[in-house]
Amino acid sequence: MKKRPFLWILIIFFVLNIFNTYFLTVSVLNQYIIPFQHTFLSELFSFLGNFAILVIFFFIGVLIFKKPKRVSIYLLCVTFLLNIAIIALQYYSKGYRLAFSVFNFSLMKNPTGGFGGNVFLDWVYELFLYYRVLALFPFVFMLVLTIVFRKDFADVRIRLSFKKVFCSVLLCIACCVGSYQYYQYSFRKNWGFSTDYAQYGVQYAGAYNYYLSEFIFRIDNRPIDRTADLRKKENVLLEYNKNKSSYVNAIDQKVYSNQDKQTGILKGKNIFVIQMESTMGFCFNQSYNGVEVTPYFNQLFKEQNCFYFNKAYTTVGIGNTSDAEFAFFTGMYPVGDMTIAWEYDAYDFGISNLGGHLKDYLKYSYNGTNESFYNHNNLHEGLYNITSFRGLETFENDFPREQYADRYLNYWIRDTAILEWARQTHSSAMQLGKNAFSFVETITPHNPFYDLSKEQPGYQIYDFGIGSTYYQLTNYMNQVKYNDKILYDFIKDVTNPESSNYLEDTIFVIYGDHGNALYKGAYESLLGRELEDLEYRRLLLNIPIIIYDPTGTIYNSLEEGSKDWILQQTKSNTDMYRTLLNLLGIETDSPYFGVNMFSGEPSYSYDPKNVDILTDEFMYCMKNEEYQLFNSGKLDEELIDHIMDYRKKQDDYLNTLVYTSMKKKK
Repeated sequence: MKKRPFLWILIIFFVLNIFNTYFLTVSVLNQYIIPFQHTFLSELFSFLGNFAILVIFFFIGVLIFKKPKRVSIYLLCVTFLLNIAIIALQYYSKGYRLAFSVFNFSLMKNPTGGFGGNVFLDWVYELFLYYRVLALFPFVFMLVLTIVFRKDFADVRIRLSFKKVFCSVLLCIACCVGSYQYYQYSFRKNWGFSTDYAQYGVQYAGAYNYYLSEFIFRIDNRPIDRTADLRKKENVLLEYNKNKSSYVNAIDQKVYSNQDKQTGILKGKNIFVIQMESTMGFCFNQSYNGVEVTPYFNQLFKEQNCFYFNKAYTTVGIGNTSDAEFAFFTGMYPVGDMTIAWEYDAYDFGISNLGGHLKDYLKYSYNGTNESFYNHNNLHEGLYNITSFRGLETFENDFPREQYADRYLNYWIRDTAILEWARQTHSSAMQLGKNAFSFVETITPHNPFYDLSKEQPGYQIYDFGIGSTYYQLTNYMNQVKYNDKILYDFIKDVTNPESSNYLEDTIFVIYGDHGNALYKGAYESLLGRELEDLEYRRLLLNIPIIIYDPTGTIYNSLEEGSKDWILQQTKSNTDMYRTLLNLLGIETDSPYFGVNMFSGEPSYSYDPKNVDILTDEFMYCMKNEEYQLFNSGKLDEELIDHIMDYRKKQDDYLNTLVYTSMKKKK
């Protein structure tokens, strides 16, 4: 080996750097991605693409540095950068459960809100806890060899003929282009959903080949027809419109209508919505290690006027919080790879939404962080027709930190403070003789889920038996537990007729926006058993949806045999739009696609990120042909085709709506 140290450096450079790409394409090495089926052709073209890029890097080093030792150091630096890139892409897939694309870079517009330092410390911890540090192995191995054999490198120039280099580079370019063309052809023929173009590209074109093509040549592989006719796309989607006097449900094949027993029963009522940050269904109505996570909500669920949908699922894409808003306000699924919030910053488009239908209401929305977060300051008043959006900057102007320090939690508005802020405005609107609509987003629990005991008065740490290794899940559950009492106390106060804070004729809608993406092992430690991959993903998608009607109107509208407070039919956060339109008796010609959550009509949900389909009977993933059956049901292939056709047509409509709209002038 000492005789040919440079040759060994080259072998390690190619072999280990190609192996490293499997951290992005194999779920065993990265549990946050859902890979496509690995085939002989996908592996072949991926290898050719990756190998060709590494060969080009090698030739660049030889042309610039010429001598073996210098070239080895250059390859060592290239390897370090490639390894760091692989680790960064793993962290991205953890946060968004998608492969990164340069066309998702609008996410970088979001201000960090001051929690970047805490996230960085957790990233360092996870390097070792989750073995991400192994992605640095090629660099470490090459570094050791370079140091050990630093005196054994031949002190001669590497001589390569121009003709050989030229031909080799041409061959490498041909391999890159060929792999890329195969990827594009296969993707459009076999898949075509824009959410997955990056994951498909990494697997079929090679990670290095794919990302260099995106960054350098700005190749956009999203299946978007920027010349498409929006009206045609809309007409095709109307096949699934449920705003009709009668339609057939695809699950039970029964006939339903846009008019039912709940239509208009809450007409003229005020609406108060609370979107709970990162709050997941597994916390509710459950105890772990003898400790109830949400004892106060569990108590609320026993009241006949509180309805808890315990099989509801989030439908967010990479937009997370803003995607949950989009689903609530429009009743449509986000595309997955598109952040509607930042597309609205660039394109001038409109869409039928709840705020636009509440014409006689004063409408207010609140978020506890920077007003530019997910473009809230433009999105809410512009796209969602909110009368006034208010965030951190407005709050700081009204309540300076120096005088009202107890209303802040580090760099956010404290949840108790934002709820009281919203209550005051809601009450003021009612005193003006107007109907009031309030939309409040809590800020905790929020990634990176650190210990809040020093910042929150009355905060207590509970042991859920998870262990110190997975401290983030323990911290997360303690934050949920703390907010359980905050939200319960708020609800009971403003629904008490004897309270000075009483909000008369107000209906409350409370739901979680998305999961927390914490490590699978943490949940296995909590539950004391291993989780199947689909079961784990189902847990991350399951959110609470709670509708609290102090007037008792909804309860009285239900048939005697169906009066239940914990409703166990599959629902998604897109169904809340149709439900509220129905309850408020709002008539519109605009289409909607969800169900009235109180009607008994069966529904489904799907995950825009990973194409997981959820029904009462089964959960199915199309990407890798693995599925899990729940209860005693069987896989309904016709229903799957129906859902995927709906998704395809809705994605086409939204992409056409956004990307064929006029760009906004800055």
